[in-house]
Amino acid sequence: MRSKVAEVLARPVTDAEIEHAAVSLGLCPRAFLGTRGDDPRAEVLRNNGSIDVAACPGSGKTTLLVAKLAILAKRWTSPRQGMCVLSHTNVARKEIEKRLGGDPAARQVLGYPHFVGTIHSFVNHFVAMPWLRSKGMAVAVIDDDLCLTKRWRNLSRPNRTAVESAKQDARLLRIKDVDHDLGEIKWGRGKLDKTKPLYRAFVEACQGATQAGYFCHEDMLLWAGEAVRECPGLSEAIRERFPLLFLDEVQDNQEPQSVLLQRIFSEGDCAVVRQRFGDMNQAIYGGSHDTQGALSDPFPNPTATVSVPNSQRFGSQIAAIADPLALTPPGLVGLRKHQDLETGMQAALLLFDPEVPEGVLPAFAKLLIERFEPALRDGSEFAAIGSAHRDTGREDAPNCVAHYWPGYDPRLSKGDLMPRSMIAYLRRGVSDARPSGDMCWIVGRAADGLFHLASLLNPSVRHPKRTNRHRQVLALLADNPRLAERYRTLCTLLATDKLPRHENEWQGWTQPLVDLASGLLGGTEIGSADGFLAWEDAPVEQPGAERGGNVFCYPAQTPEVWIKVGSIHSVKGETHLATLVLDTHYKGSHFKRIKCWLTGEKSGLAAGPRHSDTRASLKQHYVAFTRPSHLLCLALRSTALTDAELAMMRGRQWHIGDVVDNVVEWRE
Repeated sequence: MRSKVAEVLARPVTDAEIEHAAVSLGLCPRAFLGTRGDDPRAEVLRNNGSIDVAACPGSGKTTLLVAKLAILAKRWTSPRQGMCVLSHTNVARKEIEKRLGGDPAARQVLGYPHFVGTIHSFVNHFVAMPWLRSKGMAVAVIDDDLCLTKRWRNLSRPNRTAVESAKQDARLLRIKDVDHDLGEIKWGRGKLDKTKPLYRAFVEACQGATQAGYFCHEDMLLWAGEAVRECPGLSEAIRERFPLLFLDEVQDNQEPQSVLLQRIFSEGDCAVVRQRFGDMNQAIYGGSHDTQGALSDPFPNPTATVSVPNSQRFGSQIAAIADPLALTPPGLVGLRKHQDLETGMQAALLLFDPEVPEGVLPAFAKLLIERFEPALRDGSEFAAIGSAHRDTGREDAPNCVAHYWPGYDPRLSKGDLMPRSMIAYLRRGVSDARPSGDMCWIVGRAADGLFHLASLLNPSVRHPKRTNRHRQVLALLADNPRLAERYRTLCTLLATDKLPRHENEWQGWTQPLVDLASGLLGGTEIGSADGFLAWEDAPVEQPGAERGGNVFCYPAQTPEVWIKVGSIHSVKGETHLATLVLDTHYKGSHFKRIKCWLTGEKSGLAAGPRHSDTRASLKQHYVAFTRPSHLLCLALRSTALTDAELAMMRGRQWHIGDVVDNVVEWRE
């Protein structure tokens, strides 16, 4: 580690720096220090060594990480070395970027020499794609659906028929190593013999897709692993560039990711300073059936862990209800104290007739109107969520979120759902920027749309995706001042809400956009993008639409509450004033699977959940139960619990009511 970075880490972090970071994030000066200066979060901010931060829900984990980055950014002087900040998901990455953007000094972390992005984007940019290019292999597409479709089409018709007859699909065409071995493939009651022509046809289909430049996301980890093995100096170069590594939401990292990151940053001599932030009880992405996470590099490391067990999000009652659902109960302490928490209900069980699940959301909305004053409702978030959000057709209804509200669209649950047209890209940017007024959303969506337009004009030219697409556009147009100025004009028009409202007005935009995309290609367009450039009417905005898709408004005409509806995964990391958790099904009811933990009969993994589905249900509902600050509601079928079980729920301070004609009728 060079002296400039060593000096940054060697200087003790002062209380004044901690207070300044808190104020820059809109918090009170003592937010991280506590009244007596003994808050465990202050210990994290003062520690510049390698540590694991085990933080409970609502402890402000991401805020703490951003405060850490803000403190270090103000000290940073090295022009070529930077901090590497990696997250598991784009949602977490965006949250970090959003909060860093509010502080001028901390905002420096968003640019060179630092890197903020997902693990996959880091691996692609710094390891896998350079390695593939060095081997003379082009990268056209990194997308699971497109790659698997390409592999499927490479199969002959008889081989596709054989796959379909075995009740398989394109998902079996996932490779396990760079030699395109597919591992063991289940076939009937056994395994497909690797010596058979059919297995060889699968391998050749995958090889053909790779030669055409099509890759799945996980493939890039395989190629990156080969690069690290074959080029010993690669890890050394990355460590020289990034002497500090921060990992957010580390509990969701899977074994291949953890192994690769450990080899790059930590294995052998000269390991970088690494700080990991997470909560193993909230591991619900990908490895949610795995109780231990990444086995080769487990989190948290017991010899270097700082625990943050106290939640600022909710009070003691919600903490007591949620704690048993954790696989390793942390002994949640709810620190939130408000008068309305002391006097009002904090947990409610809503029992409904399974023939009329549509009454649950209106009943919840009416409860919110009764429970909370308008001033508190207006500035708060409400959510109705479930583990399964789309109908699989394999369970009796209601089995998913969509069955509780006919207006629910599962496609909108993807925050990064790709718009179908250029005008939709531009509208998305303006919409995303509306809550905060931050230009980054506008220029980011505009740049994304232009790159997509360029890919349609010339599919043979692919631009590696950078973290900051806006800067990438400016860099590619740097030698063409006329187009660079036109791009800046486009961004200004969008920022000042000059987006076309009518098709006739849009016609004057299409050719300038084609010119910009052509500039990104160096003037080599060979295809057509007429469909992508066609006018698309703006969706009819409903009241509260600015709050995002899938928002249930009540009453419909003059809404008093707006409730975001979606999956549990979609709200991870969020805080709500009130959360409604819906009973959904996967191989049976999730709540039926975990009701012994709801009634208090069991607590944590040690109490006996050995089946992977039970572990997954516990993890997901631990996340769901720890979203609300004031009110947690559960919607269950009226027959889900016996009288004895209902009595046990009352003993745990649950209020019990029946949903009748869209209203909650409380039981004595």
